Amino acid sequence: MVVGAASLRKLGLGTVQFGLAYGITNLRGQVSAAEVEAILKAALAAGIDLFDTAAAYGESEAVLGRALGARPDLRIVSKLPPLASDRIGAAEIDQCRTTVLRSLTLLQRPSLDGLLLHRPDDLRKPGAERLVALLEELKRAGKVAKIGVSAYDRAQIDLAVDRFALDLVQVPVNLLDQRLLVDGTLDRLRSRNIEVHARSIFLQGALLAEPSSLPSHFAPHLDHLRAVGAAAQRAGLSRLALCLRFVLAQPAIERVIVGVTALGELEQIIAAAADGASLPAGLGALAVDDQRLVNPALWPAPAQP
Repeated sequence: MVVGAASLRKLGLGTVQFGLAYGITNLRGQVSAAEVEAILKAALAAGIDLFDTAAAYGESEAVLGRALGARPDLRIVSKLPPLASDRIGAAEIDQCRTTVLRSLTLLQRPSLDGLLLHRPDDLRKPGAERLVALLEELKRAGKVAKIGVSAYDRAQIDLAVDRFALDLVQVPVNLLDQRLLVDGTLDRLRSRNIEVHARSIFLQGALLAEPSSLPSHFAPHLDHLRAVGAAAQRAGLSRLALCLRFVLAQPAIERVIVGVTALGELEQIIAAAADGASLPAGLGALAVDDQRLVNPALWPAPAQP
């Protein structure tokens, strides 16, 4: 597999850290306003034109709106937060509509390039057809260009495909979590002209850290995490470069979403993406099926300070 300078065009910037202290290895907390400005300046200079956010990401939308404004050359993807109610009625739809309008106001934009359901399982609830109708209404009205879901697994993707015409799907893909590559899900989405964005390519930073430094719930998985480091060493690459370039090299993936907490982290990502050297064969052997490792939703809640 070969990647190179063209891969820079596949990068998108995830911005949850702009609004929350997010990530299992994030020791800096929420990114400061000054650091956000430096990160965005470098991202734009590198040609990154897609920014991923969500209503549930704390101050992220407001931070992006102040920094980027309504530039028409940039793509913004946001997400509707999960619905707390067991049923979806008129009140829940009004709440969702208000959330989208608030997102547009905070982002200082007349429309979004993409709007995703943050929890596809909301489509299983009674009244879910109302939620689908809202997404389609927002698309017809020009408030959003593409509608879709942020999913964790094939079951959620299949659920969404059955409920409405998807334009965009965001999914986890990394060296350990290759489920959707192996089972052909991403190829099937591409064949239907559904745009695929990959997230969690560093598994919240767990793939970049020294395995022994991670929280105790990673202890049963240390061999898998060490195998990533060993593969990178054999290839003469950093863990970051191997993880990033593996996902960038997947033809079914149109965009790769990366999150950073400092300018230096983004600079490393840009340099790794621009490196055109070949990747080693055999990376499929690193794949793991254990959801307790590859699904952060199943990790224990972090201890409070």
